[in-house]
Amino acid sequence: FQVSTVPEFGRIVIYTTSLRVVRTTFERCELVRKIFQNHRVKFEEKNIALNSDYGKELDERCRSVCIVPSLPVVFIDGHYLGGAEKILLMNESGELQDLLTKIERVQLPQECPSCGGFGFLPCSACHGSKMSVLRNCFTDSFKALKCTACNENGLQRCRSCAG
Repeated sequence: FQVSTVPEFGRIVIYTTSLRVVRTTFERCELVRKIFQNHRVKFEEKNIALNSDYGKELDERCRSVCIVPSLPVVFIDGHYLGGAEKILLMNESGELQDLLTKIERVQLPQECPSCGGFGFLPCSACHGSKMSVLRNCFTDSFKALKCTACNENGLQRCRSCAG
């Protein structure tokens, strides 16, 4: 795990979750995603439910700006902007539109044909089981090992849309 040191000038990063365990959190994440989609700006969504490294990265970033993370969390140009309530208020007041003038635009809502916009696919090596099988060449026994090609959820980054 390593925190990204790449400058995020002209970029929007949104930390979200796709888990529906806490309905209000999921709905706030959906709301923020829709707001940025409606403004037709390019953004990077980091779903902490799909990759635990994103959660660690979010904790580190929030610790550096002394905030307690509550999903969704939005960073623009590498600076903490706020959560769902702040984004909604800025959108209603027009302040968000002014802030997004320097962000790259997209023509149509992006949805990758391979992953459906999630950015992850089941592992091509273990097919999401998180295990790979090694055959002992001296006996007829097999040994199950943790797959090294995928994350803890049996997922790999989508090669079609992950940049």
